[in-house]
Amino acid sequence: MLLKNMINAYHLLLSLGAFYLGASMLLEKGVFASFPQEWIGIMPFNSWASLALFGIIIFGMGNAIASIYGFIKKDNNIFIITIAMGALFFSCALLPFILLGEWYLPTAQFFILSSIQIILGLFGLVTKKSLQAI
Repeated sequence: MLLKNMINAYHLLLSLGAFYLGASMLLEKGVFASFPQEWIGIMPFNSWASLALFGIIIFGMGNAIASIYGFIKKDNNIFIITIAMGALFFSCALLPFILLGEWYLPTAQFFILSSIQIILGLFGLVTKKSLQAI
C-alpha cells in the first residue's frame, strides 16, 4: 500500500511539473523566450506552444489521470500504467538526441525522472508477484 501511494504521489509531482513547464513554454518566459531556429523542420514541433500543449496533454493530464486512478482503484494495474508512462517519458526525452544529435541539460534530468518512474513500476510488479506466490 505504501508503494502504491508513493507511486501515485510521484505521478502527481510529474503532472504538476509538466503543467508548470507547459505554462512556462506557453508564456514564453525565460529560456522559452524564442524557439530555436535550428529545430524547425527537424523536430516534430515548430513552436514552444505546440510542444507545451503536447507536454500538458500527454504528461500533465496523463500522470494526473494515473495518479487519480491509483488513489481510487485498489487493483495493481497502476504498476503497468507507471511503467508505460515512464517508458513514454524516456522515449520522448531520447527523441531530441536522436533527431538533433545533441544533449541538452534537461535531457539528463528527464532520463533520471523517467527511470525512477520505470523502476517504481517494475518494483511494484515484482513485489506484487512475490506476494502472490506466498
